Amino acid sequence: MKFLKPKKALCLFLSVIMGAVMMPISEISAATVLTDSKTGNEDGYDYELWKDSGNTTMTLLGNGAFSCEWSNINNALFRTGKKFDCTQTYKEIGNITCEYEVDYNPNGNSYLCLYGWTKEPLIEYYIVESWGNWRPPGTQSKGTITVDGEVYDIYTSTRVNQPSIIGNTTFEQYWSVRRNKSTTGTISVNKHFDEWEKKGMKMGKMYEAAFTVEGYQSSGKATVKKNKITIGGEYTDTPTQPTDPPKPVEPDKDGYYFHSTYESGTDSWTARGENNIATSSNVSFAGNQSLYVSGRTNAWNGAGYTLDTSVFRPGSTYSFGMAVMQNQIASEDFKLSLQYDLNGQTEYAAIAEGSASKGEWLTLTNTSYTIPAGASNLLLYVETLENLTNFYVDEAYGAPQGKDFAVKPNSKDGDVNHDGNVSIVDIIALQSYLLGKDTVVHTDTADLNKDGKLNAFDLAALKRYVLNLPVVEPEPEPTEPPTEPPTEAPPKIEGQWYNTADISWIDPNKPMVALSFDDGPVGIANTDPSIRIQNALANNGFHATFFYCINLWGRNLNSTLEQEILRAKDLGFEVANHTYSHPDLSKMDPAGIQKEINDCSTVLKRLTGQDAFLIRPPYLGLNDTVKANAGAPLITCAVDSQDWNKKTTQDMINQMTTKMNDGSLDNTIVLMHETYADTAAAVEYLAPYMKEKGWQIVTISEMFKVNNKVMYDGQVYTQAK
Repeated sequence: MKFLKPKKALCLFLSVIMGAVMMPISEISAATVLTDSKTGNEDGYDYELWKDSGNTTMTLLGNGAFSCEWSNINNALFRTGKKFDCTQTYKEIGNITCEYEVDYNPNGNSYLCLYGWTKEPLIEYYIVESWGNWRPPGTQSKGTITVDGEVYDIYTSTRVNQPSIIGNTTFEQYWSVRRNKSTTGTISVNKHFDEWEKKGMKMGKMYEAAFTVEGYQSSGKATVKKNKITIGGEYTDTPTQPTDPPKPVEPDKDGYYFHSTYESGTDSWTARGENNIATSSNVSFAGNQSLYVSGRTNAWNGAGYTLDTSVFRPGSTYSFGMAVMQNQIASEDFKLSLQYDLNGQTEYAAIAEGSASKGEWLTLTNTSYTIPAGASNLLLYVETLENLTNFYVDEAYGAPQGKDFAVKPNSKDGDVNHDGNVSIVDIIALQSYLLGKDTVVHTDTADLNKDGKLNAFDLAALKRYVLNLPVVEPEPEPTEPPTEPPTEAPPKIEGQWYNTADISWIDPNKPMVALSFDDGPVGIANTDPSIRIQNALANNGFHATFFYCINLWGRNLNSTLEQEILRAKDLGFEVANHTYSHPDLSKMDPAGIQKEINDCSTVLKRLTGQDAFLIRPPYLGLNDTVKANAGAPLITCAVDSQDWNKKTTQDMINQMTTKMNDGSLDNTIVLMHETYADTAAAVEYLAPYMKEKGWQIVTISEMFKVNNKVMYDGQVYTQAK
């Protein structure tokens, strides 16, 4: 072996060091990490991290691959792909395809998609392959397409004065949303564009096509292990001709082409028009959940399901059906219909109609409905004929001709109101019925001794079952039944709050908090903070207490605002009293205090049928006179969100998460207001976050009852510890 002399060895060492110094940075540096909004190009891929707030990290892994993580955000997009100069259409650019493989772990609302923009017209587009806890429905359904062997639902929506590639403006969004989630595969991008344009969805000149992870008011992480975007080759819009005719789709083992039970989500049903849809465990025809339709601004607003024309062929005959129920007015007329396109026109056809009494399930069925020949863009939907009543849908199906509605409804002894549960709510309903009040009960489940009559013996049996009272043999019933029903309600201890909250869904061993919201009602539009708050809570299976004011600083209660209160009750939230006109009660005399409280309670009782309501004094104004004249428990708070004092969404999130972590939030009452968008955004983040961390959001009455804490009239409460 030949040894180097010291001088030569030193020279070689220095040359190695200098060589390393002169190497390209990309060969020796760590991966590029972004934490704030930034664009650039690496390995031939244009990358961008965009966010409006929150914590984000994006790590570029080379060749279009990347990892990302987000939390406490409002909206954030992580993407790598190809940007263009807005001079060519997608047909002029050539075929665009994307091969992808992703480890995708969203917690809340998120999309995994091929994403981009065009100009002339300005379009933001999504080809969604997977999503978090919310499947994007868009605003208007445009039917279905099949690309790469998969069925996609097509939607459009309009964004008004929102961020875009040219600043805040109004623009259209186009959506292809895959029926079945996927985290690996190939996207034939141009084929989606072809199908969109056939549906009148005009594409402009290309700005970008990028594989994207988007988060909205959520947290999560993802690793895009493969993102190969290929551009080029001759363009053709001629569809590939199948070598064999498609085989007819067979129904499932139960005889259905689709059967929506809503046990694990909305089952691809979407809002039709301006309204809200969400799963609900309040009532169900069968199983444990139904689909709740609320916040409707027109009678035609309802819920819709896109029919796949490869299954439901125009010109052929099928069976359709569903169960519907409303619990607001004496009777409501419902219609199950089909919307479709034919000869360039949108047409509508009735499939089944019927009238549903309050609290009663109605089955809408047609076992022999023929879809018009030549129809396209088929949308099955349900609506009411005149009113804006909130309603429930369950057990919707499409099947071969002749299949009738065969689902058996929930029915068990003691379930007086047919909500699927036997609880103190059923005791109250049966008791009210026997006292002659206008209450709907179901004889099949209320007649516990099966003697064909509803009377005090059935009520006693129901109380024994629900309250675990000792069995006492009743006296034989006289030959002639009493002509008058019982007139006395169960005895109530003077001054004690009669807590009827149903706590069967609450785990007493898990931490909980009672969020409460003042100054409503606000409205029932999708964008109203009140509805955003209600949806965030309901979608995570939580309840809260809403303190309503009838005439807040000149805002008079009207039928639309009443709908919000009714919606809160239907979702299982607690309706409570915030006085009639929001005065400082501590500055009023006894007569004025009583009038403010009683006038509010009168309206709330008319709407909800309840007899008593918790009270939150406006401005938390309290003194001995207020306490002596309240006639119900007085609720203040242990935690004030200070949203009324211009606290931001992030301020509220930080306050709540800090108190969660230090243990001071458990079993406390939190004061918030349903009038602020920042508050709605905070709840939209906190509800799924707290659920993930094992917390429960409950009503004030629920929290006190589960902790065996009794409340008294005129006493002030901030927590249930």
